[in-house]
Amino acid sequence: MFKQPFKNKKSSLNGLQHIQQSLHQQRTLLRLVQESMTEDLAIHCLHVTASKNTITLFTNSSVWASKLLYLRQPILKTLSNYFGERVHTLKVKVLSKHSVKTQLSPKSPSSNTLKFLAEANDSEQTDKLSTSMNKLIKTLQKINYLSLNSRR
Repeated sequence: MFKQPFKNKKSSLNGLQHIQQSLHQQRTLLRLVQESMTEDLAIHCLHVTASKNTITLFTNSSVWASKLLYLRQPILKTLSNYFGERVHTLKVKVLSKHSVKTQLSPKSPSSNTLKFLAEANDSEQTDKLSTSMNKLIKTLQKINYLSLNSRR
């Protein structure tokens, strides 16, 4: 029915535990790599994986990838100290824009939508819902007005 994500008879961990252990190791490696460099460069290190004596470092642009390659020796030294044996290879890969998470901002409702909401909400009612709705509409109208003026 379901395939085992990892079929390793030697490991006492089940598939999920093995995945969690790998993720923990990757987070630790990322933290070590980021601590070995300046903050402006560290924020562009997105992910680190380790396989045998090879480390793969993921970044968000080719410009930062080339800068990270200049730090190859300090990064390898840091990770070699962590593993207790020499790490031979550092690969730097650029993640595509689709795989990099970007902070999405919420969309503001249009002026027509706000006008419709204001008309649908009877402003003469004094119940809590109507009062709250009126406050929300006024706030959104202010935000729309400010965002339109800031674009000019």
